[in-house]
Amino acid sequence: MSEQAKILLEINKIIMNILKTGQASVEEAHRIDELEALLQQQQCFKESKSAAYANQGEEIAALFFDDNSTQAIKKMCEYAITPEDFFAFVDYHYDDEHEDEESTQMFTHEFIEGVVEAYRSLN
Repeated sequence: MSEQAKILLEINKIIMNILKTGQASVEEAHRIDELEALLQQQQCFKESKSAAYANQGEEIAALFFDDNSTQAIKKMCEYAITPEDFFAFVDYHYDDEHEDEESTQMFTHEFIEGVVEAYRSLN
């Protein structure tokens, strides 16, 4: 399991506990802040070389949204982002408030499997 996956898993556990109890403890809020700071250090969340995107994950997602899967997968390789980390990034980053959230519906199970296969063939 990658570091990004571990961070997202811990964030998810804390959020589930908050939803269950109805409130966040001071410790939980502090831990989420710490985890989100660590998340910003992960490849998907690192600043993009392109000024058009906030981070590398958004840059790759935009290539997929523009039907340029080959280039997106090449960028994943260039940035050392695994498909697992990229799609976990998508699940975390593209929420109801994100303008491109609807576009992420293209990432079906079959689509993801194809990306994983193509990524492995390049590495």
